[in-house]
Amino acid sequence: MDGGGAYRRPTITDVARRARVSAATVSYVLNDRPGVGEASRRRVLAAAEVLGYRRNRLARGLRDGRSHVLGLLLANIANPFYPEIAAGVIAVAADSGYQVFVSHTGEDQAQQRREVEALSDHGCDGLIFTSVIEADRELLRHLMQAGPPFVQAVRRVRGIRADYVGIDNRAAGRDVILHLAAMGHTDIALIAGPPASSASRGRYEGMREALKESGLALPAGRFTESALTREAGYQAATSLLQSRKRPTAIACGNDMIALGAIDAAIEAGVRMPAEMAVTGFDDMSFASSRMVNLTTISQPLREIGATAVELLRGRLRDPSRPPQEVILPHQLIVRGSSSTSPAGARPAVRRQRRG
Repeated sequence: MDGGGAYRRPTITDVARRARVSAATVSYVLNDRPGVGEASRRRVLAAAEVLGYRRNRLARGLRDGRSHVLGLLLANIANPFYPEIAAGVIAVAADSGYQVFVSHTGEDQAQQRREVEALSDHGCDGLIFTSVIEADRELLRHLMQAGPPFVQAVRRVRGIRADYVGIDNRAAGRDVILHLAAMGHTDIALIAGPPASSASRGRYEGMREALKESGLALPAGRFTESALTREAGYQAATSLLQSRKRPTAIACGNDMIALGAIDAAIEAGVRMPAEMAVTGFDDMSFASSRMVNLTTISQPLREIGATAVELLRGRLRDPSRPPQEVILPHQLIVRGSSSTSPAGARPAVRRQRRG
């Protein structure tokens, strides 16, 4: 401040004076309420920025009865899938005047319950789950009765009528197998994620449907389940590769599993993609690297996070509205890990390639 005096924190009146509007108009703009013209809104935001005005979150909470804090529960922060969703959540929440408390459940349901209790005790206005499995049904039912409101993102629990955002995992799983079949693969193995996860289950069901549609079998020795980690993928693929006749392709439940499958193939001396194709799911940043070059399913992770915040804000505005389901588009990204047809096979017409 000028004059060398003590710093005085700018007030809403200062913002109103600089923007040439009333204090009520400033309040409407800063609290994201309708009824203010665009020109006035821009002047208020510019004045607040110049003056360094920050809303008093505590006072605001006392006025409207909310903490303006959201809780985000992530299944595994070591998996790059989840920080991408978190980035979308945090960006939109900040633009909407919310802070985000992030909790890591580690795929541990007891830990998830403890995290939910802690977030609720801190007065979070709402929760975003990326980590629910079927075993969480009672927890979610309790929240539907006692609050706070929540959104299911990526995964959901059957029978829980709550807001949800994700992709059509079944359709995405079908796309992967139809691509491999179009390349001429007839001996395809699957490494599915944990069946308690609706996302993993949907992907597996879609893959099975596409195998049947393509006239291909899935013998018992060509299917296994795995945790969603590189090490688990390595162990699962190592087991598959010990069979007398190796599969010509392995479709994996996520990119981390696929990375482990690639490790196992390299260790076994399998040339990829000449002798075996590998596909993943999620299009993590490493999937496009030259060393991995992984065919995978891309899903808009940041948009999933952003949409989850919008769904939660809508629920807070109107708790009685019917549950909303938002299905966002996915895309098959064909890369080098599945670019070659197995020996003696003639590929069908190729699907559109990107990446």
